[in-house]
Amino acid sequence: MSEKQRLSTNEYTKILMPASSYDMAKDSRLLIPFTSGEKIGFVNRDGIVVVKPEYTMYYGEFYNEQDLVKVAIDYTYGFIRSGGKVATYRKPLYGLINVKGEMVLNAEYPEIVPSIGGGPLFTVQKNGQYGVLDASGMEIVPFGRYGYIDGFDRGLARVKIGTTTNGVMNNGCRWGIIDNTGKEVLPAQYDAIWNFYGKSRDTTRVEKGDSRSYIKLSSLLDKEEGTVHDSYCDNDYDDYGTHYGEYAGTYAQDVAGYSDDAIDDAFDGDPDAYWNID
Repeated sequence: MSEKQRLSTNEYTKILMPASSYDMAKDSRLLIPFTSGEKIGFVNRDGIVVVKPEYTMYYGEFYNEQDLVKVAIDYTYGFIRSGGKVATYRKPLYGLINVKGEMVLNAEYPEIVPSIGGGPLFTVQKNGQYGVLDASGMEIVPFGRYGYIDGFDRGLARVKIGTTTNGVMNNGCRWGIIDNTGKEVLPAQYDAIWNFYGKSRDTTRVEKGDSRSYIKLSSLLDKEEGTVHDSYCDNDYDDYGTHYGEYAGTYAQDVAGYSDDAIDDAFDGDPDAYWNID
């Protein structure tokens, strides 16, 4: 008999139940989503429609007055194939609404990434350009300043100058880190900076030429004065005191991120054994 699977809940998981067994007045959410046909709207606990059903998706819930929920509408686009046949496709465009049902950000962005920790900031993409907006829609980082901006995690975000074509960096493509004011706290001069958004870690790896270092993210900023520290790099250790370097140059360490200790423990010192993982 196969092992039983426990339901893993996240923002995409919805529990269905008969309306007869549901008491809206006891729902802890300030606004409650409902569907009408294929569209989604929101009502309050009194059953009053606050947001008309006009969205195709939503992400998040209204538990507090300050909560913002990401909603989506479908955008249809098309092109003419060879032979003159027209092909059409649908893509979501995202926006944000508040607990009053007001649009904070219009549903016109192909991508909205909320910040984790710190004040509410949103990395958005529009017309192929990235920018950063606050909860009022004010620009914190102008569109087009960077070729890519990651989501903010505890007040920091990766940025990239230049573009990438088919996975290959074009000339001048470099990575840096900005704070929640848009200031570069780590200059955009690195060949690579490993993603730290949502990783719940205080270190990330930076690469420049043949040099590889580990940066302690919390030491980039002085929380009180907002100043950059001079000594934030450690070439050998991450925040858990785990050593790197013995297996530098292997896929298991350079790409998958396994430490020397992990390769010794999990792969008996053979980094090539990474490829045998089921």
